[in-house]
Amino acid sequence: MAQLVGDVKNRVKRLPKPSNIADGLQPVFEAVSNAVHAISDLHGSLAKERGKVLVDFQNTKERENYSVTVSDNGIGLEDERFTAFCTTDTDFKIERGGKGVGRLLWLDAFSKTRIVSIYRQNGVLKRRSFDFGLSGPEPIYNESIEEVVGDADTGTVVTMTGLRSNSYASSMPVQYAATIKHFGSHFLADFLLGEAPEMVVTFEKKSASFPEAVKELLVETKPVLEFTSEQFGELRLDSYIMKPQASADLDGVHQLHLVSSGRTVQTRKIDGLIGVKRVGVEQDGVFHACVSGHYLDERVNQERTQFNFSEKTAEEITKECVEKAKSELISDEVKSYEVFRLEQLEDFVDLYPSFGFASSETLLGKTPINADNHEAFAKSLIPHKIRADKERRELVQSVLDRLTGDEDINPDLAEEIRLAAEEATRDENRQLMEYVLRRKFIIEILHALLGKVRNLNGNLDTHLENTFHQLICPMRVIGGDPARTEPVSHDLWLLDERLAPAAYFASDAMTKDFLDDDGKERVDLMVWDKIHGLGLGTEDRLERVLLVEFKRPERSSYKNDYVVGRQMNRYMERLKEGKIRSYNGEFVELSKDVVFHCYIVADLVGDIKTDTQGWPDSPSGRGKFNYLSGDFRGTMEVIEWKELVRDAKVRNQNFLEAASLSFTRKGDPIFKPKAKVSSEAAE
Repeated sequence: MAQLVGDVKNRVKRLPKPSNIADGLQPVFEAVSNAVHAISDLHGSLAKERGKVLVDFQNTKERENYSVTVSDNGIGLEDERFTAFCTTDTDFKIERGGKGVGRLLWLDAFSKTRIVSIYRQNGVLKRRSFDFGLSGPEPIYNESIEEVVGDADTGTVVTMTGLRSNSYASSMPVQYAATIKHFGSHFLADFLLGEAPEMVVTFEKKSASFPEAVKELLVETKPVLEFTSEQFGELRLDSYIMKPQASADLDGVHQLHLVSSGRTVQTRKIDGLIGVKRVGVEQDGVFHACVSGHYLDERVNQERTQFNFSEKTAEEITKECVEKAKSELISDEVKSYEVFRLEQLEDFVDLYPSFGFASSETLLGKTPINADNHEAFAKSLIPHKIRADKERRELVQSVLDRLTGDEDINPDLAEEIRLAAEEATRDENRQLMEYVLRRKFIIEILHALLGKVRNLNGNLDTHLENTFHQLICPMRVIGGDPARTEPVSHDLWLLDERLAPAAYFASDAMTKDFLDDDGKERVDLMVWDKIHGLGLGTEDRLERVLLVEFKRPERSSYKNDYVVGRQMNRYMERLKEGKIRSYNGEFVELSKDVVFHCYIVADLVGDIKTDTQGWPDSPSGRGKFNYLSGDFRGTMEVIEWKELVRDAKVRNQNFLEAASLSFTRKGDPIFKPKAKVSSEAAE
């Protein structure tokens, strides 16, 4: 009785356990590889034409009965091969990458494996049958040899049944699509390189035939590229353009397959190295390449599932192969993609000028090769922008230190002063451009919204008032709230340029949240001076407060006998001699002589027009204006929406001209790009 030599149980126990489908299928892949080798040994150069491997999955929903059968028409297990089968770590197929441990994976994965093989020994046709598993008296048991009566084809049938462990039970495929995907991926090198015989994989009576299943995805075969690597010796690159479906189930789009002895051992995503989204004549394909060489063959592990070198080495091999492919196989696509990336980067800098701290070509060189959109550019350029800003500040500080020291203003120092001034000017211009673009965008949105309101012919929805309010300032927030981790962004400059830096305000907030009372009435908008009182200590009183009411554009009638200013009077009465919560949570008193600046943003139609007929026109020309009297000091102004927009446009026109921009005309894009600056000029 032939037996497997060695401490088999302990050897199997130490084998790596699967954690995914690709690992779980390794025992099956080993059986298929053995079948391919047996076909090659029998048919030689005609193996591709004459050979056939059949793989059949059955009972895949049942762990105990899970069955995989692999059959071939190869040379069979004649005596020499059977002796090798019975010896662990044999070198019988070492020249083809075999390590002699593949069948140990059968012992680890399956409860029992039944092998039936027909072979020719000394001209006599024989059938060898035996069971293989750890549940028998020995790993090899129930062995029998008999002569075959009549004629029969040589070959071997391996039937693996019953999953032994939970790791394999959870890792073996239970769906047809996943099985076919992994077969195509694992043997891709064999199929693409034309080394494999026909293979038919059947999963619960549904079949796929290889290499046809892979070749159907093949668009173009690139010329073979052979080159000498200083570190890795002679390497061969077989490259292909394939349909996108070839990568649909893989991590990434473009792939490099590291091959040993004609088999894919590791597949690596190369999107981040190749950059190009699609390749080929029609620019709709994906790039797959198989790299092989003596260096890889010598360093594959025993299970032929990984290489015995570090991840860093794998990265270096991958990078070198990809660079070769980019320069010699897909150079046209790479050049075209770089032009596209440059255009996208220039558009990005147009919209976010603060990132234009170098020429477009220089900036592009600081981004990953696959960065081709605004978000990717921002993410990669932020660290470089921070360093550039730091260098600029250090240059300016160096000049200031020398100026405040005892050093004379010599020609070298004068040149440094000039450079520092130029750097400061360039940075200021970039920041100005970005700020102006935001203002332009907000003004034009407000203008467009007003146009929509006019077209509604009086059928105004109640949400419009909130829409306009939120455009100018977020609702239900309190600026300067100590509980907030970041300041609230607003566009209060639309009302008054002096409000642009305002940090302390309440927008659609209940008075109890920022006043020293328990009131639940909501104030549309209240802004208090952050210079007086806040930030200087609680002994200083608040001297100025700004109040705003937003009314829906085109609104002509109001309920409850509304009178202009009555709501403002209620707010001022509550505020006078009251207290406001400061930035540190303490309360600051309002001065008895606090000055109120009250704005009502509304159109002068209907009730409001009637209430303000006796008011003088505002000095700004935006609406109606009146001085407060009696118990209150300050002003009250009604600002028409259209005049608010017109005034904002006028105030920002100089900014736009300085940035070579203008307000959008009908049909123009919201952001009109400025004239491109050549790389020489930028430098």
